[in-house]
Amino acid sequence: MTELLPAPAAMAVRPGSPSAGWPDTEEERAATAETGQDATASADTTAARTLASVLIQAREAACLTQEELAEQSGLSVRAIRNLETARTARPRKQSLLLLAEALDLPPGEASRLLRGPRVEHRTALGGPAPAELPAATHRRLVGREKLVGALMAHLVRPEPSRGRPAVVVGPPGAGKTSLILRTAHEVRGRFPDGQIFVDLAATSSLPFTADMLVRRILRSLGGTPAAENPEEARAQLRDTLSRRHVLVVLDNVDSEAQVRPLLVDDGHSAVLAAARRELSALTGQFRLRIGALDQQDAYQVLEDLAGTSRTRAQRSAALSIVQSCARLPLALHVAGLWLTARPDRSLRDLADRLVDEQHRLGSLRIGDLSLHRSVAAYYGQLPPPVQSALHRLSSLRGGFGVDEMVPHVTPSRLLAVDLLDELLHRQMIHPVTPNRNGQIRYRMYEAVRLYVAHHVGQSPVDSPGTAWSGSPL
Repeated sequence: MTELLPAPAAMAVRPGSPSAGWPDTEEERAATAETGQDATASADTTAARTLASVLIQAREAACLTQEELAEQSGLSVRAIRNLETARTARPRKQSLLLLAEALDLPPGEASRLLRGPRVEHRTALGGPAPAELPAATHRRLVGREKLVGALMAHLVRPEPSRGRPAVVVGPPGAGKTSLILRTAHEVRGRFPDGQIFVDLAATSSLPFTADMLVRRILRSLGGTPAAENPEEARAQLRDTLSRRHVLVVLDNVDSEAQVRPLLVDDGHSAVLAAARRELSALTGQFRLRIGALDQQDAYQVLEDLAGTSRTRAQRSAALSIVQSCARLPLALHVAGLWLTARPDRSLRDLADRLVDEQHRLGSLRIGDLSLHRSVAAYYGQLPPPVQSALHRLSSLRGGFGVDEMVPHVTPSRLLAVDLLDELLHRQMIHPVTPNRNGQIRYRMYEAVRLYVAHHVGQSPVDSPGTAWSGSPL
């Protein structure tokens, strides 16, 4: 919960000279400083009492107790009590905005609430609060509205839930980054001490380790430099996050170790992450699994980008594009932007290009947006034996299960089960309708199948006669 921390009073330094009547001796300067401090303290006291009166009147008019107002605003009961007893002279502006929103104050009353105190705009760390969130898409996230609401509800709950990270996991192209960014922008007002964004995608051959992440976040928060010892640096970060209201947003998470150092029980901060794989060892997480959109929502995404009249006039071509995009938000977004950039081209032109499986991933690219690159990033994180096994699976048509994998992919049923679990957790395959015997069947995600079938050459470990042995699992 947000605490309203008083800020130290600041002395205004006024230029002058003895001939102008300004203090010159040490005694005179000390007396003047004391008088200035008294005047500042008096002004702060008056403003705090005015704010207390306005807040009490507004709360009572809304028929709310201090406890109820605390719950609705996300502030602590102690913070509200301190405001109503004029103990907090300089509350943060964001705290007052949260109160105005919770009290549903009209613009005039909200302005009156904000005019009263000398508002503190800086974080308790001594510097401006970091605001690192990349811009979120201005278009609506069709088919994801309820997911945004669920994530928001988790992130703004009282402290007991703050130690539980919110994790979004899904296959390449499912729109995880767009989902977490939209959510982060919606709730950023609840985290006045800063919003930090880190993309954990490896920018070199070296992975983004947990210790690198800890130092990165400490640098963003400012204050005391990170300790040289990794364990001390982690302790610094836990201490900071427990006392501040910070939202940490992580993209392209690949392991639980990258998230665990950020988790603090009974703290004020929150973690929102988009993961490329299931983080099964991360206990207490609030997890959302996302995949392809349903047919109607997928068509709506394309229509929103390409235009309603244009799409409806060429409905059969539009439906073909939706099918070729496998209803993935990223693929549909790329297709829509491609059409938007070519208003003189027909939808059939793009539909015919995407029919060719061999070049489909290459065609779903515009500017720096590429479905091919998204799938390649997932595939590149797989151990070589798993890549080889996935290559062998791509030759199996339709759904597959344990029976089809022995001995073509693995030498035993036990290893086949383990491999299926690994590929499922890494978002390479998904379950489909069980067969007549009730056995679970799986399919490769369409974008993954295309990548493996047409963009990955036969590797040394994939030579004939070699089956997956389960060694990396």
